[in-house]
Amino acid sequence: MPEIIKTKFNTPFYEKISEKLNNDQLVILPTETVYGLAGNGLSLKAIKSIYQIKNRPIKKKLILHCSSISMVQKYFELDQDNLKVAQKYWPGPLTLILRKKSKSIPDILTQKHYCAVRIPSNKFLLNIIKTINKPLVMPSANKFKQLSPVTAKMAYRNFETSDLTIIDDGKSTIGIESTMFKIINKKIEVIRYGLIDVFEIMGMLNNFELKKVNNEYFPGTSKKHYSPVKELYINQKKIRKKSAFIGFGNMKKSEFKNLSSKKNLKEAASRLYYYFYLADNNDSFETISVAPIPNKGIGIAINDRLERASKK
Repeated sequence: MPEIIKTKFNTPFYEKISEKLNNDQLVILPTETVYGLAGNGLSLKAIKSIYQIKNRPIKKKLILHCSSISMVQKYFELDQDNLKVAQKYWPGPLTLILRKKSKSIPDILTQKHYCAVRIPSNKFLLNIIKTINKPLVMPSANKFKQLSPVTAKMAYRNFETSDLTIIDDGKSTIGIESTMFKIINKKIEVIRYGLIDVFEIMGMLNNFELKKVNNEYFPGTSKKHYSPVKELYINQKKIRKKSAFIGFGNMKKSEFKNLSSKKNLKEAASRLYYYFYLADNNDSFETISVAPIPNKGIGIAINDRLERASKK
């Protein structure tokens, strides 16, 4: 059974967790987006263990998490445009696709020499990366294509038969995965939508073209993904029989939960996966239904998750 331990902000605790990671053990750690299954990003053994425990195809690459821009520059090429974006949005929920320059990065993490990289803003996680002084690979702490956990308890449920250590830092504040894109040849190739609006990036970079690409090698691009156990219906205006109705905006008397009665899309994103989890574990319902979500700002990211999660 996994062990859940509350975060402790002190050097001995950081060193204890870092020792596990240095010994190629996996640890579930908090981030501001979702909880991640962490391993030593320079260890092929640890990386292969992550693929195995998640039942994840090798072709699906993992995100490397660094503690600073200087750490990123040690292992990856960071040109003027990427640096400009990184300086504004890191630490934070942004993943950049960067060309590796260090042989220390295992080839299993690259697609045509490119890797997914970010600097998280969760303070505990940053302290762990600083202590171990090397990048961590950290896909979401779930089985492949299943619901991403935003609490330690959700992560526990995903790996009940393991002996993993889970560090509990409370509920993830953002609640959905990072925005991901590649800046290349005067194009911003959007791979995954998230909290950071890609249209803001266009405003920073002059004369760049915005292009949505379906790069199947990077996270969040599977046709079916982020899925609760129960069948999911989206864009629902009426409450279905024996379905946990998750509303948005004006509340209905018999709804199960409401993502945001104030129509706040950030609040809705932060609650989405957790409400799926609650509905999955409520025996009163056979399915889950979600009200229409405005397709603007982070609503684009929410609808992306809903579309993939509802695929048969």
